[in-house]
Amino acid sequence: MPTVPTNLNNISPDEIVRNEDNPRLVFREQEMTDLMESIREVGIKVPIAVYQDANKFVLIDGERRWRCARRLNLPLIPSIVQPKPTRLENLLMMFNIHNVRLDWDLMPMAIKLGEVREMLRKAGKPHDVKSLSAITGMRKPTVERAFDLLELPAKYQRMLLKEAEKPRAEQRMKPDLFIEIYKSLHAIERHIPEVFEQVDKPQFIEQMVEKYQSGIINNVVGFRELTRIARSQKAGVDRAHAIPAVIRLVRQKNYSIDQAYEDTVQAAYEQRDLTTRVNSIADRLSTMRRRGSLEPELRDAIEKLRKEIDRVLGN
Repeated sequence: MPTVPTNLNNISPDEIVRNEDNPRLVFREQEMTDLMESIREVGIKVPIAVYQDANKFVLIDGERRWRCARRLNLPLIPSIVQPKPTRLENLLMMFNIHNVRLDWDLMPMAIKLGEVREMLRKAGKPHDVKSLSAITGMRKPTVERAFDLLELPAKYQRMLLKEAEKPRAEQRMKPDLFIEIYKSLHAIERHIPEVFEQVDKPQFIEQMVEKYQSGIINNVVGFRELTRIARSQKAGVDRAHAIPAVIRLVRQKNYSIDQAYEDTVQAAYEQRDLTTRVNSIADRLSTMRRRGSLEPELRDAIEKLRKEIDRVLGN
């Protein structure tokens, strides 16, 4: 059994075990290879952090360095031994340590954040978004996104965990897809809840994922148009036109968000945007002093604008 070291110590990698509560669950092979080559050349310059538990040392910080040390068969690894924390302290400490480094993959992090939330709930402590943000050091929008992912069916959570193992450039099914789907779902709930009287929410999510996988929806940003459809009244469109379009989007295999957008609110949003621009131009023109001559380029532009105005107004 190892003795309890103090301050900086050299510990055998074989006496160290991974921390099961580490929110970082994914270690991509290429990133590990790059780090291993660096360690092979210059060694481990930044000690890992551990705590002692029975006859083993448990990692707090430095799992990638520890993994590389084992692959390289290093006899010792520089380590700082800290007092053993409670499980909640352990999780919160790692969130705060790692949060300032490379971005975590959101799905694995969300799983651990959910465990923190549950422990706080059982302890009778605040466990809302604001509270989780404060104690983990994570931004509130990130916590909100994580909570949305925790509502996903288990099969999609497993899909995201599997996808996270690939290099980032090769990942297609990313958390952003589900974040955008949920944003549109929440907009539908808020503005046209009648949709979910005819189709249920799991069906909506499944169909949106399938349409993305098949290419009918070819960009996650496209779901923002679905949100604009749900908010049709803000563009002056009767919400009664939006409801059947969204239902059709769920039920009809080849019906796309672009088609639904064109069928419902596209013209209204275009006219609203054009109104804003025309009013802006009119305001700018009203501030110009009347002059005997204008720059030729500006005069030509104003003449072109007048002709188009006359055409649209039927003059």
